[in-house]
Amino acid sequence: RVDQLKYDVQHLQTALRNFQQRRYVREQQERQREELLARTFTTNDSDTTIPIDETLQFNESLQNAHRGMDDLIGSGTNILQGLRDQRVTLKGTHRKILDVANMLG
Repeated sequence: RVDQLKYDVQHLQTALRNFQQRRYVREQQERQREELLARTFTTNDSDTTIPIDETLQFNESLQNAHRGMDDLIGSGTNILQGLRDQRVTLKGTHRKILDVANMLG
């Protein structure tokens, strides 16, 4: 009978410790939840920010340089086409001058 009582006491003590542990965990979770709900959030520190403005300015500068190079290439293409046209015109003029020179003797 004494052994049965000892077993019951140990069983009840274990159950009490388990109950106290669960209660402690629940109270801790409630306390953490209340702390989170009461916390006021602020913006990030400057250490964690991304310099978006600088990156945007850099990207815009690259795009402007790209557009400038496209314009420069377009101007060069137009100049070459103009020179080709002038060559054709000068060849035609040269041929006409030679024809006139041949007719005059």
